[in-house]
Amino acid sequence: MIMEGRSALKSRGRCLPVFCALLALLCVAVPSGAAGEPGRYGWHFPTIGAGNGMWRLSVGSHFWSDHLEFRNLQFQGDVDLGKGLRLHTVLRSNDEMNGLGRWAPRVDEGYLEAYGFHTSPTGTVSLSARIGRTRYLRFPYPDAIALFDQVPGIGDLQGGDETGYSGVILTADYAHTSGFGLHGTWIDWGFGSDRSADWAERYVYYRGDSGPWHFEARYGYLPVRKEPVGQTEEGFNLFAGYTHRDWTIGFLYEELNDQPAHTGIVVRFSPSDKTRKMGELAFDYTRSPQGFAMQIPLAVGTFGRVRRISAGEEPYFTGVLHRPGEKGYLEAQNYVLVGEVKAERIRTYWQNGQNRNWYEHRLSHWGDTSSPGLTVIMVEEPWYLELEALVSPHTDLWSWDDLQQWEEDRMGPAQLNQKVTYRFYRKR
Repeated sequence: MIMEGRSALKSRGRCLPVFCALLALLCVAVPSGAAGEPGRYGWHFPTIGAGNGMWRLSVGSHFWSDHLEFRNLQFQGDVDLGKGLRLHTVLRSNDEMNGLGRWAPRVDEGYLEAYGFHTSPTGTVSLSARIGRTRYLRFPYPDAIALFDQVPGIGDLQGGDETGYSGVILTADYAHTSGFGLHGTWIDWGFGSDRSADWAERYVYYRGDSGPWHFEARYGYLPVRKEPVGQTEEGFNLFAGYTHRDWTIGFLYEELNDQPAHTGIVVRFSPSDKTRKMGELAFDYTRSPQGFAMQIPLAVGTFGRVRRISAGEEPYFTGVLHRPGEKGYLEAQNYVLVGEVKAERIRTYWQNGQNRNWYEHRLSHWGDTSSPGLTVIMVEEPWYLELEALVSPHTDLWSWDDLQQWEEDRMGPAQLNQKVTYRFYRKR
């Protein structure tokens, strides 16, 4: 990875003891259970095995009746280094808004992450420590209010300062079974961001359901919706959402000190042929400049002992090796399933349709997923456009003019989702 700017070790101050303690906790604690296994509690560190991972190569485009631009030749990669430890990168071919003519690689995302979870009958503690650069803070998984978070902008592609989050980034979350919880993210800024170490968010929250309705609330120091990202003000968010079949519509109200009140609406789509095609291409309509944006996949592959298949090609038999000439059938007699990891990959974008980040959330695991010699089958469902979230600094919505002003000033984060299952096999 290519890293720029000053060292993230600058102004460590109070952050250093917290960082060291967290790393020690993640490295020394011994897993005593696995997410998704009822009745088994303790520390767990999901992994797909040291040296295993995936990569993806793609290129962006923007077009309208008067132009066709190619941009953002991008390499994405993620590889596990051990239990609860992985290396992540999103490498871009240059720092220009449009064009592929100049070769000057830069890191949109590049970090080492240590993470782990502790489950108990009363709740779950989730911890993450990253060092490097990222454009995505949501951990352990985005709740409904997080869907409205501002995606870091594109000012760095227009000659401005770095956008996104960089340095040492520590996140802690505690979710109680009652629905109440605590969340905080601390950043010791570095790698091109000359800012003092501070909280990027810290708040208490509540999440609850009543039939088809879902409710959320936050209170504390919450992210403001202006750049540079990482600033906070005291205030609250309220969310209410309604689900019908596979569709969800939700509404946000937000008040922060010294900020205009915001309202928002999110629509979560049901997976379909249309949303899958839009998800695979990261298709988006942009207003400035007007046109359509895409991020076109060129090649995908894996690292280590991972074998990749799509969900539509899942075998009828438990096993690993393909029979000659029979794609999708696996020989079962010599292999046994010993473990599994379920995950979701998320990509977000907003301004100009620039697709510059992704993250794989490890949601549950069981069994042996780390022993040497295991063969890993990575079963991927298609990417799909999961949702559009619109948020605007207006609360008056009583007239057509009000609605036009709301639309003119709104931000529109979009989210893509891909569900993945890793299955681990040992030879008999």
